[in-house]
Amino acid sequence: MKTKTKPAEKEKDTKSGEKNLKGNQNIALERIYRLFELAEGNDKYQKRYLQLAKRIGEKCRVQISKELKIKYCKKCYSMKVLTKEEKPFLVVKCTECGFVKRFGLKEKK
Repeated sequence: MKTKTKPAEKEKDTKSGEKNLKGNQNIALERIYRLFELAEGNDKYQKRYLQLAKRIGEKCRVQISKELKIKYCKKCYSMKVLTKEEKPFLVVKCTECGFVKRFGLKEKK
C-alpha cells in the first residue's frame, strides 16, 4: 500500500518581508542578492551579473525585489540610472540608453 508523503513545507522569512518560499527559491534569492553586490563593484562584468540574476529569478520563479529593480536598467542592464520621485510614480531613467521605467509609489493594502 502506498503512503502519501507530505510536500516540502514552505519556509517563511518574516524579518525581510518575503513570501513563503521553497528551499531552492531561498537559495536563488541569496544568489540574486550576491550578484547585485558583485555588479555594484565591478564595471567590467556588471551587465553579465545582472543578466544572470534576472535569469535565476525567472528559472526559480522568484521575483526580484523592488529595491533591486530600481538600481538597474532592464533594457541595457546598466546600473547608471537616475531616480526621481514624481507623484504618484518613482521614475528611473537610464543614463546610457535613455529608457524610462515608472514604479507606483502607493502601497497595496
